[in-house]
Amino acid sequence: MSSSRPTNSSSSRHSARIIAQTTVDAKLHADFEETGSSFDYSSSVRVTNSVGLDVPPRTNKVTTAYLHQIQKGKLIQPFGCLLALDEKTLKVIAYSENAPEMLTMVSHAVPSVGDHPVLGIGTDVRTIFTGPSASALQKALGFGEVSLLNPILVHCKTSGKPFYAIVHRVTGSLIVDFEPVKPYEVPMTAAGALQSYKLAAKAITRLQSLPSGSMERLCDTMVQEVFELTGYDRVMAYKFHDDDHGEVVSEITKPGLEPYLGLHYPATDIPQASRFLFMKNKVRMIVDCRAKHVKVLQDEKLQFDLTFCGSTLRAPHSCHVQYMENMDSIASLVMAVVVNEGDDEGDSPDSAQPQKRKRLWGLVVCHNTTPRFVPFPLRYACEFLAQV
Repeated sequence: MSSSRPTNSSSSRHSARIIAQTTVDAKLHADFEETGSSFDYSSSVRVTNSVGLDVPPRTNKVTTAYLHQIQKGKLIQPFGCLLALDEKTLKVIAYSENAPEMLTMVSHAVPSVGDHPVLGIGTDVRTIFTGPSASALQKALGFGEVSLLNPILVHCKTSGKPFYAIVHRVTGSLIVDFEPVKPYEVPMTAAGALQSYKLAAKAITRLQSLPSGSMERLCDTMVQEVFELTGYDRVMAYKFHDDDHGEVVSEITKPGLEPYLGLHYPATDIPQASRFLFMKNKVRMIVDCRAKHVKVLQDEKLQFDLTFCGSTLRAPHSCHVQYMENMDSIASLVMAVVVNEGDDEGDSPDSAQPQKRKRLWGLVVCHNTTPRFVPFPLRYACEFLAQV
């Protein structure tokens, strides 16, 4: 059987198409920013497509500004808070405006011992949490692959409230998302990845027991498992075709919702920049698209802009918020389905190839008509499912 591994020429064509599509995405985004609520997405897509993707961009400024906004945006969702730390000193170099209230608010139920910690630029993060939590956090932050330890359970010194700390590295810095542990949750204290795997173990076993060669059956089973694990109103498997447009190939919904199964959507519905981020951060949750975003304040002395595109709290862009509302979706959970090139074509592994190229096959998309929060361990469990 001939290998479906892309040739240099096909890879070049693919790269050219991505660049061209990114230009289209940027143009649509710029048009939205200019027109706001009066923006007509459908007609804009039709006009753009009639021009074609082979037309060279009139200017790179729009695309550059668009990509900068995607990568360097400093807004988060309000269901948690964010700190950026200097990796060597563990001192705060950026924080979300809601962090002082969430992490240092005094609780009358928990007696305050010693000085009340103040959170701001230059604060040592270890002073905000209880002794055991500070030690656990410091130990985890020194670990090479810190993301494997997520989430790290910590308790605030002043309130005693539990939070999941979710850490990732950027150049010279540590970005830490803090998500409150809800009262109905049983906090997980074991290594994050192991606990999350256990949550999804039965579902993973069922997926692995399916006969190979049937993507349709695999998609149907995955959609069913995610639907039962997460409780969203709608769960879909969304496949990207060769021209980058999307199709809903599997779906399950709660009663009364309009079905989307079989519908096709233009490539611009999932911008190339978003697809790139899905390859890096394979799970994305929006708790309430109508909620007011929270600003992140950065140390003015820093010589560079921090990037928060890897944050679990990253705020959705206004264009996407309108898109969700148009679909009567207030909350969403999206998981990337990443495969080796050619895996869904039935090809045998190529032993001469040391590492196959990864590609974004599609997405598992969950929608809810009301705000919905899924704890990090369960989201991580769903990520395991999407990689089976």
